[in-house]
Parts: sequence; C-alpha cells; structure tokens
Amino acid sequence: MLTISIYGDAIKFNVNDAKKSTYTLKVTSLDGTQGFGTAVAIADNGKLITAYHNISDAKLITAIDYKGNEYSVTMGKISFINDLAYLYVDTKNNYYSKMSHSLNLADEVYVLSYDNFLLKGMLSHISDAGIIINIEIRKGTSGGGIFNTNNELVAIALRKDILDKTSFGATINMLSTITEPYELLKELKHSDGNSDNYDTSFCENKEQLAVWKKLSKNSDTRIQEYHALFIGLCKKVSNKDLTTEEAQFIFEDCRLRLFGKQ
Repeated sequence: MLTISIYGDAIKFNVNDAKKSTYTLKVTSLDGTQGFGTAVAIADNGKLITAYHNISDAKLITAIDYKGNEYSVTMGKISFINDLAYLYVDTKNNYYSKMSHSLNLADEVYVLSYDNFLLKGMLSHISDAGIIINIEIRKGTSGGGIFNTNNELVAIALRKDILDKTSFGATINMLSTITEPYELLKELKHSDGNSDNYDTSFCENKEQLAVWKKLSKNSDTRIQEYHALFIGLCKKVSNKDLTTEEAQFIFEDCRLRLFGKQ
C-alpha cells in the first residue's frame, strides 16, 4: 500500500484498490489496427467510463479486468465534445471507484493506466472545461482514472495539455454531458457522404450548447478554434453547403489535429 503523510496526518492511497477498478481496453479499429486504452468501473452493474477517442473508430472492443478476465463490450452514450463515453461489460463489478466532485488547487492526485503505470501529481488548474494536472500522461493512459488520496475518482485523464509536462482531464461534473447515442455518431462518421442529410439537431442540442457556452471563455486557443469550427460547420450544414456527414468528418479530423490521441 502506498501511504502519504501530509501535515502529519496519514492519508492512504491504496493503489491495489485503484487497480481493481481499472480495465484495459483492447480496441480493434475499422482498418484492422489494434490499440490499447484505459477505462474505469464506476458502478456495480458493469458500467465503465473512458475517453471517447479510445473507441471512436472501433470495430471490436474487449475489456480486461485486473485478473485478466476478458469481456465483450456494449457501447453506452457518449459526449463528443468532452471526449467521454460509457461502456458496459457483462459482469458485476465487485470493485468500482467511488466518485467525488470535490476539487481544490494543489490537491494531490494519482493517475493509473491500464498497464499499471502510476503517476503522482497535483491539480494545477480547475475550470468548467476540465482540470489540468502537473504531470504528462503516457500513451494509453487516456480514459484512466485520476484519483484523490482517498481513492475517490475525481476526473478522467484525456490527453496531454498544451502546456509542457501537463495533462488535461474531465471532471466528474462533466459526466452529465454524456447524452449522445454512439450509434448515431458512428453512422454519421462512417457514411459515404453521398446523402442529402442536412440535420442540424446536433447544433441545437441544449446540453451541448451549454457546454460550448462554458468553453467559449477558455484561454486555450485550440478550444477557441474548435468552437469556431463548430459554429461555422453548423452554418454550412444549415445553408446546405455541406451534409451532416461531411461536417462530422471535418469536425473529427480537426479534433485529432488539435488534440491528438493519447
């Protein structure tokens, strides 16, 4: 057990508990390539949380628990903007992470990846758009848990941040934005583009617009570029200059260019 002493009080982070709620995601993409990511169990009904970009191009997803047991995965809903997704495995999660909304600057945090690589850092920035921690996550860590010293899940690791040696994560509050059907976005993304679909409902979704409103004041210029593209693409689809499928392809391509896959 990893034990930390702060101001004379013994605060214990039990890495074994974190391991038990952490899953490996083995993802086979549509082009046949295979990659790995991380997910965290957050309920006893087989419910996992991960980064959406881990599974956005998935043809087959296998979740592997800390004992090496493999499970087929059923997709839940996603948040395209906040890069989050729910997954479900056909088993009862005897071990899952309790979540906490409590975040304070300089809080000590721990990030655990699927391959049991543990990083220790602190909260450097907190906003409605997410958090920044003062450590740089490794490839494959995205979707993994960011835990406090009480073993509570306070955020999901998503990617390296624009600042050197830092990383970005989605807070537990942001899980409320996971409202979009995965199958709908999958159909849009992998359509051949030869349709007359000019659906702008995604642009008018109240939950998504609320998220964009919060992000609009963010100082990260990449987010500002992403938001500007969102506004422009909605206008282009509304004017029937682009189909919904074409706009979705451009939007996803921009996400990868700006934020990449971690």
